[in-house]
Amino acid sequence: MRKFWSLTQVLALACGLLVVTMLSLRAMQVCYAQGPIVMDKVLNKATNVVRVGELLSFTISLTNSSAFSLTNVTMVDDYDETTLAFAWAVPPHDLHDPVSGTITWTNIATPPIVPGQMLTFTVYFTAEHPKTTVVNYARAQDIINSQGALTVTAETSRTQEAIGGAAPVFKSVDPPGSVMQTGLPVTFTHVITNDGAAVMTALPLTDTYDPTFLEFNYAVPTPTIAITGTLVWTDLTAYFGDLQPFQTVLVTTVFTATTRVVSTVNQASTEGAIDVYDNDLAAGSAQVPITIIDGGPTVTPTATVAPTATPRPANTPAPARPTATPTDTPAATVTASATAVAALLPQSGQASAGGLLLLLFALLALGSGAAILARVRPK
Repeated sequence: MRKFWSLTQVLALACGLLVVTMLSLRAMQVCYAQGPIVMDKVLNKATNVVRVGELLSFTISLTNSSAFSLTNVTMVDDYDETTLAFAWAVPPHDLHDPVSGTITWTNIATPPIVPGQMLTFTVYFTAEHPKTTVVNYARAQDIINSQGALTVTAETSRTQEAIGGAAPVFKSVDPPGSVMQTGLPVTFTHVITNDGAAVMTALPLTDTYDPTFLEFNYAVPTPTIAITGTLVWTDLTAYFGDLQPFQTVLVTTVFTATTRVVSTVNQASTEGAIDVYDNDLAAGSAQVPITIIDGGPTVTPTATVAPTATPRPANTPAPARPTATPTDTPAATVTASATAVAALLPQSGQASAGGLLLLLFALLALGSGAAILARVRPK
C-alpha cells in the first residue's frame, strides 16, 4: 500500500528546510564578515633594524578568501610620518596625505577580485628620523560583495628601531708608536667617518691639548679658530664637501714637544654634526695619551766631536770650561807626552843612570891619555 505525505507533513518538512537554509546562509555571512580578505605586510629587509637615510620597501598582499567576487575594496596604508617619508608606490596610489601619514587606493576591485585571487602592492619610504619603534599597517575597508558590506581587515608590519647616524672620530699619533722628544715635531691624525645612510651636511671638530707640553704649529685643513690649548673647525664640510654615507675624511695636526712629561692627553670631538634631515648625529670622541722625553736640540751629534774639530796650538792654554768632558783629559795628556818624548830621547823615551856613568869614565880616560902623552914628548 503506497503511503502519501499529508499536507501537514509536507509543510513541516518545507519549514524545516527553510530554517536550515536560512541558518546556513547566516553562518556563511558571518564567516565572510569575519574573514573575506587575508592581508599580509612585510618589510623587504633581512633585519627590521634600519638606518636613517635608508630606502625601505614594504610589500602588501591582499587575497580574496571568500566564495564571492569582491566588487569594491578601498585599501589604506598608514605610516609613521614623524619617522618615514613616502617615496612612491607600485601600483600607483590615488591619494596621499603626508600630514596624517596615509596612502589610499580608492578601489582596487576594478575589475572584481575573484575568489582566491591575490593582489600585491609595494610601498617605498625613506627613514628620515631615528625612533625606537616604528609601526606601519595596511587596512582594507569599504569591502563589498554580493552579500553586502563586510568588515575591515588589517595587517601590521613593525620595525624594531630606526637608527640615527653618527660621526665617530679615531685619533692617533703619526707614525704609530713613535717616541715624543722635546724640541721635535709631534703629528696627530684624525679619521672621521659618516657612520650613517644619510648625507652629512655639517661636521665640526674640536681638538684640545695641553700648551704646557705642546706648541701648535699647523694643521691640514687649517682650523677656523686656533687659541692656546684649543683648535676648532666649525664645519669641515666647507673643506671636504658634504660627506656621503660611510665616507671618511682625514685631519692632520702638527705640534712641537716643548717639555718632558710622563703623560698628557689630547682629545678630539665631533659634537654638533648634522645630517641632511637636520638630525643631530651622535658625537664621536677620542683621546690620545702621550709621553714626552728629553731630546731634540739639547742632544746633537756635533757636541760629541766638537773638541777634535778645531785643534788648538800646543802652547795655547785651554779655555775655561764649567765641567771637563771625558774626552778633554786624554787629549791633553797625549799631546804633552808626545812633546816631551820628542825633546829628550826619540828612541828610548827615557835617560838611564848607567849611561851617564859610562860617559864620565870616557872623559876621565881621555884626560889621563893626554897627560901621559905630554910627559913622554921629546924635548
